[in-house]
Amino acid sequence: MLYATNELRLERRQGKWGTAICLVLAVLAIAILSRDAMGQERDIIESFDLIGHVIDGETGEALVGAYVSFTGSDWISVSNEEGRFAILDVDEGSVSLSAEQLGYESLVWEGEVDSDGVLVELRMVPKPIILEGLKVVTDRFESRRRSARSTVVAYDRADLVTTKQRTALDFIAQRLGSTRELCTSARGGDICLRLRGRTVEPTVWVDEAPVMGGLSYLEAIPPYELQMIEVYGHGRHVRAYTPAFMARAAELRLTPIALSF
Repeated sequence: MLYATNELRLERRQGKWGTAICLVLAVLAIAILSRDAMGQERDIIESFDLIGHVIDGETGEALVGAYVSFTGSDWISVSNEEGRFAILDVDEGSVSLSAEQLGYESLVWEGEVDSDGVLVELRMVPKPIILEGLKVVTDRFESRRRSARSTVVAYDRADLVTTKQRTALDFIAQRLGSTRELCTSARGGDICLRLRGRTVEPTVWVDEAPVMGGLSYLEAIPPYELQMIEVYGHGRHVRAYTPAFMARAAELRLTPIALSF
């Protein structure tokens, strides 16, 4: 059975969340080894792209931004807005998949797969207390944005995991319709933005703390490693948040610090 992918992503991670990006457009295929130079036929090795869904085990709702990998592997697939994921060039046989998603129990799925098999469905068990806390904290961040004295735009998990941009900096620049340029001042990092004919050197905070290097710091972070980005004052101030921070914030029912601008 063939399953076409729609801009599904396969990522290389380092540690828990990963650091490098490869955008994958894939269709299910069978790879056949060519004959050797002596004309002898080699054994045919069949491989295919493993396609699946990640869903809420109680509601059946698709989960966007879940990390799916072979258990113990550094390569991950990130589920898209339809909850779909793809892992490329899988050999037939037994597999063990791991899935992680903010607000849900970590999942390990084991089974037999082949190119004619069914679509893998990963049903994740929600953590009601974390999901409730995440809703509370998300509402508090939204309330802070509404009280800001400058323009503000926010990007959520779905925006960040479905973008084609390779870094968080590229994502911000693309969304603002800006270009990068070298900063002329020594106040922050090396990278500034060109917006509406003027140079902007944003201050950058990650997980409610200022970071050295400004936008240069965000150049090293892929968008899928973030849970939310806020951009204030047409690019003058950027705040980014990781899933790990938001998980802790949900547990503590965090009240965001007041803004001073």
